[in-house]
Amino acid sequence: MDTQPSFPPIYNEELEQASANLRLVLPLLNQHKSPVNPVNYAVWYEYVSGNNLALANAIDEITRKNKTITSDISQALYEKYVLMDMPDKLEDTNKGLKLVVDNTLTNINEVESTTNQCLSGFSDSQMALEECNDLSDLKSLLGGILADTHKMSETSSVLKENLENSAQEIARLKSELNAVKESARTDALTGLLNRGAFDHDLHKACEKTTTNTALLLFDLDNFKDINDTFGHLLGDKVIQFFAASLEKQLNPKRIAARYGGEEMAMLLEGVSEQDAIDLADIIRINFANSRLKKRGSNETIGQVTVSVGISMKKESDTPSDIINRADIALYRSKENGRNQVSVFF
Repeated sequence: MDTQPSFPPIYNEELEQASANLRLVLPLLNQHKSPVNPVNYAVWYEYVSGNNLALANAIDEITRKNKTITSDISQALYEKYVLMDMPDKLEDTNKGLKLVVDNTLTNINEVESTTNQCLSGFSDSQMALEECNDLSDLKSLLGGILADTHKMSETSSVLKENLENSAQEIARLKSELNAVKESARTDALTGLLNRGAFDHDLHKACEKTTTNTALLLFDLDNFKDINDTFGHLLGDKVIQFFAASLEKQLNPKRIAARYGGEEMAMLLEGVSEQDAIDLADIIRINFANSRLKKRGSNETIGQVTVSVGISMKKESDTPSDIINRADIALYRSKENGRNQVSVFF
């Protein structure tokens, strides 16, 4: 099952699977004469495990040209597909914030310097006023005081404008940072959570003592036939359409994710088993009744259905426990003819 990358990467393989991946990685490292360091190992580990489809496609494209995955290429692949360019994105945001802070400090220092000059002028004017007996000298002193006052007012206005601009820039950078954080949790194709983000939220749900939580696993039926018959682009559209149908059912106590390939997941809190069954059936029936069409044509691709497996959380559950039970229930739906909902019991 192809899963979607997340940042930071999350690995859930059991010891046996991780060991099998190790046995596959070592020959590849040797083939490409790559040192067994954390970066090279992570790249090839994700490649053999199927956890990162974009990385696998990039490596396959390089090797098709009979090129060697050098350490430099491996580093670039690691930064782009494992770290998802997050260090560069965060560095850009950090530079932006530093620039805003530096400009603000410069503006404040300039205002402080101007203010000190004006205060010094006020002090000199005060002493001169105490000794002034001539009307023309008095006018001159008052003119100087007014000029210094106007200068301070202008400086304050400039500082206010600069601070407002800095506040706007900080708000923009904050929005960019939030977008970076959100992109690390989001599946690029569907807009749902990715596998890593969902696993993180599922782990938090399992830490709670409440048991009125349900995990729903959805798997599009005969999806390979759709890809083989109509192509991967249309297959992606089917995945997006189904993801959109899940998104319509979300609320603060429901989250959904693309769990891998054509498989989706929903986590429901504060529900009974019957509530979970009812929601799964609504989603299943609505999807089965949809008649998806080829782009630019009125020709449908036929009925597309989904099978569902449900598991209710138990008090002592780990994420693996509830996932395994839902997976067993999903397998039962497939074995019994597809396009149905099964509950683990």
